[in-house]
Amino acid sequence: MLRSLFFIPLLGSLLLSAQEKTPAELDAHLRELAPRLVESTIAILLGGGSGSGVIVTPDGLVITAAHVTSKPGQSVKVLLSDGRELPATSLGADHETDGALLQINAPGPFPFRPYVKKNTYKVGDWAIATGHPGGPIIGRPSPFRLGRILADGVGSGFSDPITTNATVISGDSGGPLFNLNGEVIGINSNILMPWTGNRHVPMPSIIAKWDALMASEMIGRPSQSAMPQFEELFDEPYRDLRKKFFEMLDARPADDTEARELRERPYILDPHHMQGFLDRWNPEEEGEKIPFLGLKLDLHKITQALITDITEGSPAEKAGLKKGDLIQALDEKTISSPTDFALALKSLKETASIRLTTNRAIVTLTPASVPKRPHFPMPVAGLIPMMISDGQVESPPSIRKLTRDFLAPLQPLQAKFNRSVMPIYEGDQLLTHATVITENQLITKASEIEKKENLIIRFEEKDYLIKVITTDEKRDLALIAVEIEGLEPIKLTAPEPEVAALVFTPTSRGLLPGVITQPSRSSPASGFELNVESDQPSSYVGISFTTDDIKPTIQTVELGSPADNAGFLEGDVITHFQDKEIENIDDLAEALKDFAPGQKVRFQLKRDEEEIKISLILDIRPALTTDKPNRAALMRDRALSSLSARGGKLSKRRNDFPRVIYHDQLLPMTETGTPLIDHEGNVLGINIARSLRHRSLAIPVSEVLAFYREKLSLGPQTN
Repeated sequence: MLRSLFFIPLLGSLLLSAQEKTPAELDAHLRELAPRLVESTIAILLGGGSGSGVIVTPDGLVITAAHVTSKPGQSVKVLLSDGRELPATSLGADHETDGALLQINAPGPFPFRPYVKKNTYKVGDWAIATGHPGGPIIGRPSPFRLGRILADGVGSGFSDPITTNATVISGDSGGPLFNLNGEVIGINSNILMPWTGNRHVPMPSIIAKWDALMASEMIGRPSQSAMPQFEELFDEPYRDLRKKFFEMLDARPADDTEARELRERPYILDPHHMQGFLDRWNPEEEGEKIPFLGLKLDLHKITQALITDITEGSPAEKAGLKKGDLIQALDEKTISSPTDFALALKSLKETASIRLTTNRAIVTLTPASVPKRPHFPMPVAGLIPMMISDGQVESPPSIRKLTRDFLAPLQPLQAKFNRSVMPIYEGDQLLTHATVITENQLITKASEIEKKENLIIRFEEKDYLIKVITTDEKRDLALIAVEIEGLEPIKLTAPEPEVAALVFTPTSRGLLPGVITQPSRSSPASGFELNVESDQPSSYVGISFTTDDIKPTIQTVELGSPADNAGFLEGDVITHFQDKEIENIDDLAEALKDFAPGQKVRFQLKRDEEEIKISLILDIRPALTTDKPNRAALMRDRALSSLSARGGKLSKRRNDFPRVIYHDQLLPMTETGTPLIDHEGNVLGINIARSLRHRSLAIPVSEVLAFYREKLSLGPQTN
């Protein structure tokens, strides 16, 4: 028996016929549908990792992937879209299809979506994927992604999956695939390497095992790649090293005091310390050597090689290099990033003298020869990795025809932008594109043309030299000039788009479609954006405290926060919460865990000698970044970038922007600098980065105009 579902009174506008919708119709429909799909999508927190799922009944039954829950009977936590963190229990897991169920152990009702019981979908249908790519991010709703069904499987997530070009990645595992009626038709399971190859467990295969899954049965066995190694999540890459360490530890002589202490009182060692013991116990006399200069670079500045530290007595110090020097060349090789410098060093065969060109001087130094430091790979932590399957995927001819027909009403827009979007070349190499802002001025992506020479725009089979007027490192924008007659400037008037709005990019191959995946916000540098962690309060007050006072004394009140709106002031001391005495900050944090966003709570404050009672409504935590890289976040970002790059080239600079529009177009890195437009041709922003497998970024109109105001005190057409 299938679990009974409550009847859902869908609006007539949400029920679509099989007829293909126009861009305007689809745009309106997606924007109306999106909030309902996002609010039913949850994050699943289990053993230090996270996956995704979808609530399918009002009493909290969740469908997810078997490689997320792994086995029945596990206690997990789920994070709802409203910020609540609730307990749940995994039910059945079918590792033959990768489908699974779990039950939320809390009173409902919960926001939910219905699911199909048989194959009601076909190749060419639109499909929507949601989930938590990279794990749940503080303040970020589940990103919304759109694609077409390329294969309409019914058998499993492995051998006969639903295949779409709606992009998913690690952390999305277990999240839902919807049709345009908002029904769950599949569950995110695994990916192929091309960005267009995304596989989902078909709902019919889950329905076929429904009774067993509801009875908490485990079907099949998880493959090694599918089994979450929660107990060794931070140690998995070091298993062989740890085994060797313990074997050698057991073989140490009885008079080795250090080894005896380790045996009597074992403790967790990081890989470098383990390797250090092994080097002392069994040194390799003829180990591999590498050149050593004795300098460190700022790895967060990806467009320059800036020296941040010099080792005392090193070749770098002896040659006269100093902290703050900017390396511009190594011998004859131009250096424009830490990566360039690392690759140039790697190519050095001997420790012969080298010549470094900096912004201050040209110096010659001879590298020292030191033992090569062992490399220990970063483990993937904080999310459940997306499984990778072998194979390729191509759009069937029927898909290409559907795309042409869908875009046909927008062909006038493509023609309109033929004189507004220009390709930039260095020789015959296409670097990026530029968008015409005024009669002879264009905006492009600065980091793609930096330190390039003889840049040209190729238009109507003629080459035109480019002059760089100014650049903006913060937004990665460059203003260039070119003498071409007949260019047509765009108009920068559009407001930032809503989530799920259809967007397009005019390219030489035609309009590239996509949707807005999440609200516009900053795009922090790698490692600066924080995941939601278990046991954090889900609710947001908007205050911070002094660290030198035991009492919870308010240091700052965030502008526009619930505390600000309620009248909290800096210097107030919180004495009671919900009429319970609060003695320290930890007491308040612990008490807040029991309350969710949207709930009204009572505070009692001491302001000078006055006792004040204030009530406020808790809010959802906003997006949060740190003032220095967070190790877990850095590991997450590196893992996502590595996985994404295996499916296609990413932009050299792909994050650290003050404000961006997030969308899901499969935008090649060479198509940056192009305008992002809506279905009416309004320019929403300038595409600035192919960021990850599931993410492209655009600088919004407001930031483009700010660039003009800051750099030139003038502006392009705005009316």
